[in-house]
Amino acid sequence: MILMSPSEPVELRKALQAINNPLCEEKGADILAPTGKGLLGIQRKGVPSDFLASLEDGRLARELPLLSNGVDFPVLLIEGTFIYGRDDHLQIDGRPTRYTRDGITNLLRSVSYAQGISVEHSGSLTETPNVVNGLVDYLGHDHVSLLKRPKLQGLWGKPTINEQLCYFYQGIQGVGVVLAHSLAKEFPSPADLVHASLDDLKALPQIGKQRAERIYLFLHEGALK
Repeated sequence: MILMSPSEPVELRKALQAINNPLCEEKGADILAPTGKGLLGIQRKGVPSDFLASLEDGRLARELPLLSNGVDFPVLLIEGTFIYGRDDHLQIDGRPTRYTRDGITNLLRSVSYAQGISVEHSGSLTETPNVVNGLVDYLGHDHVSLLKRPKLQGLWGKPTINEQLCYFYQGIQGVGVVLAHSLAKEFPSPADLVHASLDDLKALPQIGKQRAERIYLFLHEGALK
């Protein structure tokens, strides 16, 4: 169930099948959505007009601390596109404002790094429901792809024996792509590498003494010392 501030556009509420609830504003959000990881809160700012107006009247300064402290996943959703003139000043209806590209960029960085609020982007009000639903879906699942090695894929279809060997060697702590190819050349089977002495490893020009010792310990003791 998605909750939405009563002041939000009717078309957005219908698209998200949201329920009007003033609790959103208490938490500094326009949209609240429970997810599998916690409560998502989104403050939506159309650019440039609504975004700049909220800067000028202090709304953004009041809303962001509430958002940061009120939900598990605070998000500032920038809706629309910033347009800059040749002098790099932000424009509204073709007229320059006092805000520069660098100023806007650093302001959004402050939202992320100083306030701990993620900054997301939507091209338009029509696109916003997709962004909101995408965030809800993302926070409803575990994401471990960056914690795993990618599956082995051959350069030309089925992986060759050498590609399989290099992939195996890259699973050893301290072995990257370049070193894996060197090891595959010197030790054409895993058994050859396991039976190699520490001096054999140190003799490889790309490996270095310390890395040779770490690899040797990993192969023979299963851990780095």
